[in-house]
Amino acid sequence: MLTKDAVVAWLEQLKAAWTTKDVEGALRLFEATERYYERPFHAGTTQSEYRSYWQDIVNLEDITFDFEVVAVDGNTACVHWRNDFRTPGDGKSCHLDGVFVIKFDSSLRCIEFRQWWFMA
Repeated sequence: MLTKDAVVAWLEQLKAAWTTKDVEGALRLFEATERYYERPFHAGTTQSEYRSYWQDIVNLEDITFDFEVVAVDGNTACVHWRNDFRTPGDGKSCHLDGVFVIKFDSSLRCIEFRQWWFMA
C-alpha cells in the first residue's frame, strides 16, 4: 500500500539526484515507468527522450529542489514541487513551480509520471 512516507522517500531520492546532478540515479527512479509526461497534455515521452532530458541537469548550477506531498490516494501521489537553478554560461536564475502526479506499482516503483510546471 502506498503511504505518504513511501512517496517522501522516493522524492528524497529524486531530490538527491537533481541536486547532485546524478543522471543515472534519476533514471533508476524511472526504470519501471511506462508513461512519462514532460507536459501533461503532450504524448508520453520515450525512455530515450527522458534520458536526454535528464542529461541536461549536469549543466545547471546551484540547483535546489523542494516538495510537499499534497495527497496520496490508492497508488497515486500528488506533489507540489519547486526547483531553482542557474543556467550555464549566462548564469540566469530560473524558478520552476509545479505539480507531479505519480503512480506507483505494488513494489512502490514509479509506473507513470506526469508533471505540470510554470517557469518564473
